[in-house]
Amino acid sequence: MRGRAFLLGASAVLASLASAAGPAAAEWFADLYAGSAWTESHDRDLTFLGTKFDQRGQQFETSASFGGRVGYWLESVPYLGLALDAFHFQPNMNPQSATVCSTAGCFADPRTGLDLSVVGVSFDAMLRWPLLKTEAFPKGQLQPYITAGPGIFIARGTNLVTGPGLGGPTSRGSDTDAEIGVKAGAGLAWQFHRNLALVAEYRFTHFRPEFKLDDVNVPTPTKVDTLVNTHHIVVGVSFRF
Repeated sequence: MRGRAFLLGASAVLASLASAAGPAAAEWFADLYAGSAWTESHDRDLTFLGTKFDQRGQQFETSASFGGRVGYWLESVPYLGLALDAFHFQPNMNPQSATVCSTAGCFADPRTGLDLSVVGVSFDAMLRWPLLKTEAFPKGQLQPYITAGPGIFIARGTNLVTGPGLGGPTSRGSDTDAEIGVKAGAGLAWQFHRNLALVAEYRFTHFRPEFKLDDVNVPTPTKVDTLVNTHHIVVGVSFRF
């Protein structure tokens, strides 16, 4: 419900601003991009059979990061822009040994992991600095920019367990969670044509998913949550209208 309300609110704000600006009062753009994402190691909290465990120092895998963004730069304030950005990345935790701590003490845990697939949608404010202005490129051929905004992150988590007799990683329940998070970044656009530009961007995303994973071998769901702080480097093409 929180995710649906956020998306409806963001879409309504962007639509109202677009209507107020009018087609002649804005420079519209659409970006397509792809790159890589690195997620910082973090503890994973588990509640198993009513007992809370802290699974320390879990490492995420590097993944692809790709998506698209649509928005516009205001004509009246040409350095200010608004955009909707949708993207995907998959920072899996491959099965790995860990030190697990609870109120009873710390011990070595069997190899467990978490398949994690994330779709993010953010509503961004953008600021750019027009450089190398010419008659052909009045907004600047080189445009450094920064971007930031809230987002909804829809994550699908699947618990994995491996060990003697399991024959490799075995799925132990899946769940989907939608959480509010943030995205911020900085980039550079090189406009080589009046309707085309190349873009390169660093972005940081932050959210905390929580899953309740049913397992036929356990009478109650296992609650799992962790912090997902991710660094993305992407490159792409921007269409200007």
